[in-house]
Amino acid sequence: TVECLFSAGPMAMAIRKTLFYLCVPVLLLVVLLFVQGGIAHCRACCKPTHDFQLLDRLLGSAMVVVFVFIPSLVRTTFGLFACVFVDTPTTELYCAAAVGKYWIFDMDQQCFQGYHARWAFGLGVPLLVVLCLVPPVAI
Repeated sequence: TVECLFSAGPMAMAIRKTLFYLCVPVLLLVVLLFVQGGIAHCRACCKPTHDFQLLDRLLGSAMVVVFVFIPSLVRTTFGLFACVFVDTPTTELYCAAAVGKYWIFDMDQQCFQGYHARWAFGLGVPLLVVLCLVPPVAI
């Protein structure tokens, strides 16, 4: 798992994993654009080419990468809001140890309490707006 990549730190492991999953597609897009730009530069040294061909290739590649990774980015972003009910007693014979809703990525963290609220509203809401509204409008 990706947990092996991270050392212990002040940030919760669930947040570090979420940030990792959100950053990987962006980093892959940047690497792809640099590689294609380098290839185009090498080709331009051998024979002259038009700049619009390079721009078309870069935009086409960027669109493919974006649409391949949009589902995983949206799934991870919606995961910032995913909570489950825990320990709801069905009869009076049972005593609930931890009644409430807990974040599915970190079952020690109550939903929308503490750091979960800050990350869900600070990162989750803007990402939902960007990921769910920008691609359809761009098409």
